[in-house]
Amino acid sequence: MYEVYKTKNILNIQKHCDGGWFWVKYSAYPYTGCEWGCEYCYCRDERYSHYKTQEFEDPFSQYIKIKENAPELLRKSLKNKSKDLIYLDNYQPVETKYRYVREMLKVCLELEFPVFINEKSPLLLQDLDILKKINERSYLNVGWSIITTEDKTRRIFEPKAPSVKSRFNAMKKLADNNIMTGTVFIPILPFICDNEKNIEAVIKKTKECGGEYILDGGLTLNGYCGTHFYRVLGRYNPDLVTEYKKLYANPKLLSKHTFKVHEQVLKYCKKYGIKHYIPRPVSFYPEELQINKKIAEILYLEARELQISGDYREWAYRKAAWSIDDLKESIEKIYREKGIDGLLQIRGIGKKLASLIEEFLNNLKGGENMPKCKDCKFYKPIDETKGDCFGHVVPANMDAERCPTKSFQPK
Repeated sequence: MYEVYKTKNILNIQKHCDGGWFWVKYSAYPYTGCEWGCEYCYCRDERYSHYKTQEFEDPFSQYIKIKENAPELLRKSLKNKSKDLIYLDNYQPVETKYRYVREMLKVCLELEFPVFINEKSPLLLQDLDILKKINERSYLNVGWSIITTEDKTRRIFEPKAPSVKSRFNAMKKLADNNIMTGTVFIPILPFICDNEKNIEAVIKKTKECGGEYILDGGLTLNGYCGTHFYRVLGRYNPDLVTEYKKLYANPKLLSKHTFKVHEQVLKYCKKYGIKHYIPRPVSFYPEELQINKKIAEILYLEARELQISGDYREWAYRKAAWSIDDLKESIEKIYREKGIDGLLQIRGIGKKLASLIEEFLNNLKGGENMPKCKDCKFYKPIDETKGDCFGHVVPANMDAERCPTKSFQPK
């Protein structure tokens, strides 16, 4: 069932970007609910699904609300906003009738806003003409939501979604058009999709289809999302319900399990030469602030690693990254004029992080006469075999003008 209505607000604005993950500051959705109805989707939680109806077995996937003024409202909302990354999705069957996602993409193109899309459907390719233009003018990244390479498993937990093969084919099409793409390997379902065979298969196939990254994460079971998933899980394998409840009742056990799975992802990302994170795009920020964003990237990525392992120190890195992101002047200028004392005046920056930032800045200064990476603008050689691009390890056989990032090594 479709219901058309007018909304007062379309643009969601985060206080801080979701650093270490998608890097988005804004998000906008033309439809509420999703016809793909993946059984694990966290959007079933009451925080995201604000309507209830007894008419349908699964209102989330069967009752879709359409925001008829979404494109016009997005244009109005973005017109006076600073440039930053916006999250869009919703290529579902309703889009073939209303085409509001396409119209919202046109708005982003017109206003030159960078876009991240998290997608399951090759319907996206019908807008390849606009996607290519956004990629040329600002930035575009399409992450494909894929948790398995086997349609047998997909049919149980994503029964209405497009086939895995169609998603990988669409990924390859984007890569062939020089559009950044990769796999959002979320959620990796415990005891179902977290075996080594599946992890390697997803990463290997991503690499074969031109994907540049794997972004992995666990399963959320908050509120009604958990209620619905346990019902489905019970039909799939009743014994797993007990195992899940034991796992999710113990935060330390869950963190340990999640980190163990993450280590397997790191292992196979290294094997196939693919990033295990999404590099932060910075080209659309004012040039003098781009160095701030790149330094904050290092801290955000370290925070994500600590978050996955359940380490409380995550917040020290994350809060420091927030402060650096919020600076209105270049951190390089602050250091040049005030030294390490200037860095210590930044909220959340203690001696350890100040020394780390000082090292980055000195490395940058030492590399002034060296070739600069055309992607992030920073490059400094370490020795005859390696180069350091602000934490990105560049293999010796790669062009110094590129930022291929075989692996990320947080310091």
